[in-house]
Amino acid sequence: MALRVFLNGQEMQFAEGGYEYVFLKPYTRHRHEVIKRENGELTIQLYDNGVQIRTLVTREEAATLINRDIAIDTVNHKVYILESDTKVRKNPDGSVEIL
Repeated sequence: MALRVFLNGQEMQFAEGGYEYVFLKPYTRHRHEVIKRENGELTIQLYDNGVQIRTLVTREEAATLINRDIAIDTVNHKVYILESDTKVRKNPDGSVEIL
């Protein structure tokens, strides 16, 4: 059985090597904590620009929640973490342009 991957509630295609996070509002400090349980692990990432990323990985799925709107570039394997005033264009090939 393949691992199911979710990002902000949306199921995504699994990408070998994963996706790179691209922050539109830079950060200087962050905190990273991993909590291990017998059924999986929870990773919490807190950034000083206000972004919070929580990922729960079990045998069946990986589910990530980011407290911002996001734009997923499936061509370049990037997740853009947007700010409230960010304008985005999604191209038919799955790539994303930040306007």
